[in-house]
Amino acid sequence: MFWLIALATQVLCTVVYASSASSGSHRTFDYVVVGGGTAGLVVAARLSEDPHTTVAVIEAGTHHVNEPLVDTPEFFGQAIGNPNFDWKFTSVPQSALNGNVVAQPRGKMLGGSSGLNFMAWDRASATEYDAWEKLGAEGWNWNSLLPYFRKTETISAPTPEQYFPDGPQVSNKTFYTFHGRDGPVQPSYNVLYTNITDPFVEAVNKLGIPTNSDPYEGNATGIFNLEMAVDRVKNVGKRSYAASTYYNISSDRPNLTVYLTTQATKVNIVSGASSQDLRAVSVDVVALNSTGTNGTVYARKEVVLSAGAFQTPHLLELSGIGNKSILENAGIKTLIDLPGVGENLQDHTLLTQDFEIINTTFTYDILRNDQTYLAEQQAEYAENGTGIFASAQFALVFPPLKTIVSDAVLSNLQGQAEELIRASGLPALTKAQYEIQQGWLDTADVGHVEYIMFPGGGVTAASPTPGATYLTVYMGNMHPFSRGTVHLNFTNPLTPPAIDPKYVDKNIDLQVVLEGTKFVRQIAQTQPLASLIVNAHEPSSNVTTDDEWLDYIKTFMGTVYHPVGTAAMVSRERGGVVDPKTLKVYGTSNLRVVDASVIPMLIAAHPQSTVYAIAERASDIIRGLIR
Repeated sequence: MFWLIALATQVLCTVVYASSASSGSHRTFDYVVVGGGTAGLVVAARLSEDPHTTVAVIEAGTHHVNEPLVDTPEFFGQAIGNPNFDWKFTSVPQSALNGNVVAQPRGKMLGGSSGLNFMAWDRASATEYDAWEKLGAEGWNWNSLLPYFRKTETISAPTPEQYFPDGPQVSNKTFYTFHGRDGPVQPSYNVLYTNITDPFVEAVNKLGIPTNSDPYEGNATGIFNLEMAVDRVKNVGKRSYAASTYYNISSDRPNLTVYLTTQATKVNIVSGASSQDLRAVSVDVVALNSTGTNGTVYARKEVVLSAGAFQTPHLLELSGIGNKSILENAGIKTLIDLPGVGENLQDHTLLTQDFEIINTTFTYDILRNDQTYLAEQQAEYAENGTGIFASAQFALVFPPLKTIVSDAVLSNLQGQAEELIRASGLPALTKAQYEIQQGWLDTADVGHVEYIMFPGGGVTAASPTPGATYLTVYMGNMHPFSRGTVHLNFTNPLTPPAIDPKYVDKNIDLQVVLEGTKFVRQIAQTQPLASLIVNAHEPSSNVTTDDEWLDYIKTFMGTVYHPVGTAAMVSRERGGVVDPKTLKVYGTSNLRVVDASVIPMLIAAHPQSTVYAIAERASDIIRGLIR
């Protein structure tokens, strides 16, 4: 039977169930979307705009309404590791990181990782999206995605106070050529800036990295004021994410059904009309409650997988689609031999440093150091949705590699890239990616590393000193050469997949991280920022040699949580999993993938807004609006 957890007495809007265990036509829909996250809710909202089309969404998490750990910007990151919000995946031991197991958080809630992430709202450079098409993702490029970037968002142009030093103001006409006015998501610029921001920007400028007043126009290099997915218009001061936006605009439709606390375990596939194409007819599910009841949700037209870069390939393999040898070893009948499933995993690595700064500098540490201020700000946020709790201030820096390394180091890295390209047995897709990446090593058009400036401490492994104030700088490698995998761990569908990112598996990545990490010290030693630095806190100033830095890297490296690529939209011959024209899984007539797993190559950006744009464009493809 069904367990109704919302709208139990009458159908006023979307019917939301906790599980699905009975049979019958009331569990048959035109479209079944697996995953109610960033992409899945976009697809469901757009398909259900047609009142004659029925859509079901299968989501393992629940719907968090008025939940501070999701809604409050200042609480970013605090839901990670909490099983009420996070799948709590982990990697297999990473051989290049002293055998460390690295956390791999993913949003387990309606809204998915858009409700768990750090709310960054940015785009990569146009060159990077155009590279997707060069790899074989026909029709996927900057120009084709730009209308969908704009379609997802509503944002106001920055005020003069929101421009960084040395950044020319952009006219409203130019701004709205690249930004949206009437999309569901409500990103915004920050309304609170600390007095460490300008000195940081000016120090970065002095090191040859210019201010970029609008990195959303196709050139995302330089340092810029980041838009954040924080609503300052409707739900003032709250995170703007897929559940509060795309779900909310569609939740009153009786043709949209959302199953909560319900996990998909297999897509059932039968022979199709042609001898070559198979057809997805239903999805097996299990209730994630005390009953653990099994059930099936049926699809008249299509099944859309939007389970993310880890769970989409896992579900494909559980359904008999993947590398034949892997499936046979697991005792799963191979329906479609598709070796690209679960391959090509790419992610941004992360390393964090912090510095103690003079305590007259205003930072978020005031919430730890001043209980009176904390109480005042809590009251202001509760009443008005304003103040420091509505703030999540970041300055982002995306320098080209040649800006932060010497000519000798750059030459060495280019040589390493050439050796990787010439290596025997290299998969066709990987070789094509490496050839593009080698060119990016010496270009001014693409950011190769990322620096995130956060005015506060308590992030690194070293505990903050009571009463002290800090500046934290996150450093990420945006275009790693290492490639990982996601595959079956056990045949039990509720057992998480084996996630092996193979972080810094290639020496070129380790060297990029080393050089990028050392550059943080250069920023800290450059005026006017240098005069505000008391000392290097973590790591301490005693860490100076390359060997000491490498030891720090291998001990503390983590991830920015941006996995992509495990069901790549390139040709089947090149190792692709889905047809870029249709996003249908090769060998099927009606099984599509719409999420970050289709991204063929990682971009120098936080992928949130890109995933929304992919889902918007995919929705038009499914509806036949793009042919």
